[in-house]
Amino acid sequence: MRIILLFIILFVTFSSHSQERDNQQSSDELLAAQLMNEGNFEKAATIYEELFDKNPTPLIYNNYLRCLIELEDYRRALRVVNSQISNNPGRARFEVDLGYVYTRSGDNRRARRQLEGLINDLRAHPPSVTDLANAFLFRNFTDYALQTYLKGRELIGVAFPFNLQLAEIYQRKGDYANMMNEYVELVVKDDSFLEQVQGLLQDAINNDPGFEKTDALRRILLQGSQRNPSQTLYAELLLWLSIQQKDFVMAFRQARALDRRTAQDGSLVIEVARLSAANQQYDIASQSFGYVVDLGELSPYYLDARVGLLNVKYSQATKGYAIDYDLLREVEAEYLQTLDQLGVRPQTVSLVRNLANLKAFYLNKHDEATEILRAVIDLPNISHRIRGECRVELADILILKGQLWDAHLQYAQVDRMFRDDPLAHEARYKNARLSFYMGEFKWAKAQLDVLKAATSRLMANDAMALSLLIQDNLGADAVSVPLEMYARAELHTFTNNFDLAIQVLDSIQTQFSGHQIIDDVMMTRASIYSRTGKYDQADQLLEQVAARYPRGLHAAEALFRRALLQERIFENKELAMELHTQLMTSYPGSLRNADARSRFRYLRGDINQDELFFYGIEF
Repeated sequence: MRIILLFIILFVTFSSHSQERDNQQSSDELLAAQLMNEGNFEKAATIYEELFDKNPTPLIYNNYLRCLIELEDYRRALRVVNSQISNNPGRARFEVDLGYVYTRSGDNRRARRQLEGLINDLRAHPPSVTDLANAFLFRNFTDYALQTYLKGRELIGVAFPFNLQLAEIYQRKGDYANMMNEYVELVVKDDSFLEQVQGLLQDAINNDPGFEKTDALRRILLQGSQRNPSQTLYAELLLWLSIQQKDFVMAFRQARALDRRTAQDGSLVIEVARLSAANQQYDIASQSFGYVVDLGELSPYYLDARVGLLNVKYSQATKGYAIDYDLLREVEAEYLQTLDQLGVRPQTVSLVRNLANLKAFYLNKHDEATEILRAVIDLPNISHRIRGECRVELADILILKGQLWDAHLQYAQVDRMFRDDPLAHEARYKNARLSFYMGEFKWAKAQLDVLKAATSRLMANDAMALSLLIQDNLGADAVSVPLEMYARAELHTFTNNFDLAIQVLDSIQTQFSGHQIIDDVMMTRASIYSRTGKYDQADQLLEQVAARYPRGLHAAEALFRRALLQERIFENKELAMELHTQLMTSYPGSLRNADARSRFRYLRGDINQDELFFYGIEF
C-alpha cells in the first residue's frame, strides 16, 4: 500500500512539474511572438534560441530563423539550418532553407548551386517531387518550384504529369496561357477530371476582373478545336465557358456545331435556347429554338422548341422596352393556330397561360382570357399540374378585373394542392404580393420570409426583395402611408394602368420627398417610362438612383438597366461599357455582376466572327 501511495505522489509531482514547464514554454512562445511582431527581433531571437534548444518545433524553428535573418546574423542562421539538415537527413524543406539563407545573405552563387542541385538530384518519385516543390513555394521560390514539377514530369512521364500543380504555379506567375493549357491538357488526357477542373476554372474566371484568364482559356480551346477537330471536348468546354460567361451567341454556335457533329437531335441547342430566353437574350433564343424546329417533327424536342419559339415572341413583345402591340396581335394569331394544331397537353400549357395573359393584360379581352383558362381547368382528363398552372394565371387575371378575393382563393388552392412544389411557391409568392397590394403588410411579409428558402433562385430573390421593402418602410405602429401608396401604385403597374401608377408615384415624391421609399418609387417610374417609350426620362431617373443612393438595394440594378438603355436604345456603347465597369467595380457581389461582365465583353468585341472563322469554328 505504501508503495502504491509513493508511486501516486511521485506521479502527481512529476505531472505538476511537467505542466509548469509546458506553461512556461507556452508563455515564452507568446512573448517571443509578440516581440517579433513588434519588430524587436533581438529580444525575440534570445528567447527563441532557448526554446529551440529545448524543443525545436517547426513553428519555433521558422520564427527563430526569421529573427536571425532580420538581424542579418547569417552565420548563426546557417548553423541553425545545418543542424536541422543533420537531424533530418533527406528533408527537402531544410535543404531549401539553406539556399534561402544564402539568398538573403547575398551569396547568390552558393544559393543557385544549392537550389539547382536539389532539382538535379530529384528522383522519379511523385512524393519527393511534391515535397521539394512545396518547400520552394514556402520560401517563394516560384520559378524553382516550376522547374521541379517540370523535371518531375520529365522523370515520371504521363503517369503523373502534375497538371494541377503546374496550373496553380502558372497562376501565381500570372502566366494564364500556360495555366489554362495545363487544365485543358489534363481533361483531354483523362476526362474523369472534368468536373474538378470545371470547378477550378469557374473559381478562376469568377475572380478575373481584367478577363485575362477567360481570354486565355478561350484561346486555348479555340486553338485546340482547330488542331483536333475530331476531339469534341474542346467544343464542349467552349460551350460550358460560354454559358458561364452568359455569352449565349457563342454558346449557340458551339451547341449547334456539337449537335451536328454528335447527332444529339438538338438537345444541347434547346438547353441554350432555354437559358437564353431566361436571361432575356431573345434574339439568340429565337435562333436556337428555330434551329431545333427546323430539324423536323421527328426530333424529340420539336414540340418544346415550337412552344419555346412562340413564348419568346410573346416575351419580346411584353418584357422588352415599349410594348409592341402589332407583334402581340401577330403572336395571338400564332398561339391560336398552334393550340388548334397541337391541342392542350403538358408541353403546350405555357401557350395557354401566355395567350390568356396576352388577351387580358394587353388586348383588353378579359372575358376571352377567362373563358380559355376555365375551359382548360374543366377538361375531364387534364392533369392536376395543368389545372394548377391555369389557376395561377386565372388568379392574375382576376386581379386585373378587380376580383381580389377570388384571386386569393385561386392562389391558396394551388398552394395547398402542390405544397413544396415550385408551382406552389409561385402561387404563394403571388398571394403574398396580392396581400401587399391590399395593404396587408404583416401577413405578406410572413409568407415572403418563408419563400426566401424556395428552391427557385429567382423566386427566392423576388421574395427577399419584397420582404425587405416591407421591413424597411413599415412604420413602428404597423402603419405607413407612403408604403400603402406605393403598394397601390404597384397594383396599377401590375394591371398595366401606367397613368394611374405614375400619378400615385408622383404624389409620394411630392408628399414624402425625404422618405426612404423614394428610391423604390424612382425605380418603378423608370420601369414604366421604359415600357411606355419615354426612354430619356427613364435614363435620367436611373442615373439619379445610382448617384443618390449608391449604398441602396437598387444601385447596381439601376446601373445595369441604364447600361442596357444606352446600348440598345441610345446606341452609346462607350457609356454602356463605362456603366457596366462601374457596376462590376463598385458592386462585385451584385446578382447583376455576371450579366454586366457578359454585356461588357460583348460590347468590347472579345468574340467576333473573324476570330471564330480563323479558328475554324462553325456558324
